[in-house]
Amino acid sequence: MQREDVQSRKAEFVKHLQQHRARLFGYVHSLVHDWNHADDLYQQTALVLWMKFDEFDPERGFFPWACGVARLEFANFVRSRRRQPLYFADPLSLLLMESMEEITDEEFEGRREALGVCTEKLAEADRQLLAECYQDTAGVHGAARRRGRSTHSVYNSLRRIRRALYECVARSLRRESRPEWIR
Repeated sequence: MQREDVQSRKAEFVKHLQQHRARLFGYVHSLVHDWNHADDLYQQTALVLWMKFDEFDPERGFFPWACGVARLEFANFVRSRRRQPLYFADPLSLLLMESMEEITDEEFEGRREALGVCTEKLAEADRQLLAECYQDTAGVHGAARRRGRSTHSVYNSLRRIRRALYECVARSLRRESRPEWIR
């Protein structure tokens, strides 16, 4: 392969990876839940994506291909930690992961925008709890400790907040899918 072709492929890979970085990391994080393990798994996935980029089929799309690679790397990750039963690959989880891979970029953006609007509608205390649990590496355990609450109590609050966000996003997407004159 000529130098120009290599540079062009490298630029194409970087463009795809940058475009899908946050979404791919979110996918990986949904598999392992721990920020440090997710970061390690994301880095390993990115490395494998680079090494196998010649196999990438642009007709299929980068994100679904990257998710397939991430899923295989996750399987390797689970095998390497066989004695630590922290991760589950039950059929329902695998189904959910596969459905996430099939969401188009436009659909994903619509959901992300709706989530942003719905998050702003939450009570300030709920927004702060979300930020504490999802942006801090200590996660739920750290938030519970700082707030003097049990971990179980924080998980219950998160479950309530997630349900409210899910319902808000679903309503928003249903409204968006209706013709303008019906809204």
